[in-house]
This record gives sequence, C-alpha cells and structure tokens, in this order.
Amino acid sequence: MRGGWLVLILSGVVLLACPLPAVARERAEPVSRADHIAAQLRRDPVYVTDHAPRALPPDAAERIRAAVARLGVPAYVAVTPTVGLSTGRHDESLLPLLRDRLRRDGVYIVASPSSPGGEVRQYGGSRRLPLEDAWRAAENELAYDASTPERIELFVDIALSGRARERAENPPPRPKSEVRKALDADDAADRRAALIEWGVFGGGTALSGVPLLALLTFLRVRRGTRRPKGRQAAKQRQRPKKPAKGRR
Repeated sequence: MRGGWLVLILSGVVLLACPLPAVARERAEPVSRADHIAAQLRRDPVYVTDHAPRALPPDAAERIRAAVARLGVPAYVAVTPTVGLSTGRHDESLLPLLRDRLRRDGVYIVASPSSPGGEVRQYGGSRRLPLEDAWRAAENELAYDASTPERIELFVDIALSGRARERAENPPPRPKSEVRKALDADDAADRRAALIEWGVFGGGTALSGVPLLALLTFLRVRRGTRRPKGRQAAKQRQRPKKPAKGRR
C-alpha cells in the first residue's frame, strides 16, 4: 500500500517538473487585441468594432471597403479604440503589431470609431502613396465630429489628388461640428426672442404712455390759456387809481 502511494507521489512530482507542451502553453496565454484583430483581417481586410454602434453608421464597413479599394493597393483597415493596446503600453502603435502578425504588404490603417485619432502606414509595394500627408489633411478639413467613414473617404480622395502635401500644409478653416451648429442656432434663437421681447415691451410702454402724454399736453395748454387772464387781473390791481376830477 505504501509502495503504491509512493509511486503516485513520484509521478506527480515528475509531471510538475516537466515543461508543458507548446500547444498547452499557447492555450493558456490570453489572446491579445492585436491577435484578435489580425485574425479578423485575415477573413476580411476591413475590421469594424462592434463596441461603438452609436458612433458608426450601419454601412460603415461597406463605405470604408469601397473607399480603400480605390487606392489600387492592398489595404487593411481596423476601426477600433486606439487606447490600451495589447501590450498594455498606451504609446505602443497597433500598426506594426498587425503587420507583424499578418506579414502582408499593403496600406495599414487604424482609426478610432468615435474621435479623429488614427494612424496610417504603408509596408512594401512599388507604388508609394502620400498617406501621412493625406491623413493629416483629411483631419484638418473635417469637423471634429465627422464619422470614420467620412474621414477615410476624404483621406483616399486627397491621397489620389496629387495635392496631399499642399493641402496638409495649407488647411482651410475647419468646418463647424454639428454640436457647434446646434449651439449657434440656439444662441441665434435666443437673440431673436430677446429682440422680440424688447420690442413688445417698448411698444407696450409707448402705448401706455400715450394717454399720459395727452393728459400732460392738455394740462399745459389749459394752464397757458389761464395764465394771461391772471396776469391781466394782477396788473389791474397794481395800477394806481386816478383821482376824481373836481376834488382838491
């Protein structure tokens, strides 16, 4: 009996001392975000996160796919939050991680679903595109709340325009966001309402002052007509009486 227990204990010690197989170790390690996105990009070169449905239009993936197809080179797009990457380092770029896992040449784009943040880079290929200038120009020419499909569509237009650097270095005035437009419209409505209120108040004041003005005018005119008679009576009282004739 003791020999059996001894065999079991020794067997457990041997198993603990031996390293786990590679397959078991891989299963034990959690899948990183880069691994997950790279696996999705192998199936479809445009990956759109499903964690931001309100920030993206329903046809976001279709619009992005149609836009990058015009570049004429392989393109891989990941629309995903750009904070907190797989390595745990916030300053780590996701682009080289995806390139390292896919090992495919082409244009790599990582874009945020709810903010202007993003990055673009080209790996390999004989046709070089002004991607960084085009991305910077697109960010400068769109409002802050422009959707990610709008940003990528404009980016592709600028990259193919032949004026990417010129537009990046000479940006036009940034359009107003929808929030800013709504606030400006509210301010304009408030100003119109204030003008109307002041107009009504001023008109009411003017109308209420008309009877008072008429009364004051009437009293003044009446006082003016009475004043000469009073003055004439006073003069007559002050005038000395002439002595009667024949009296000495």
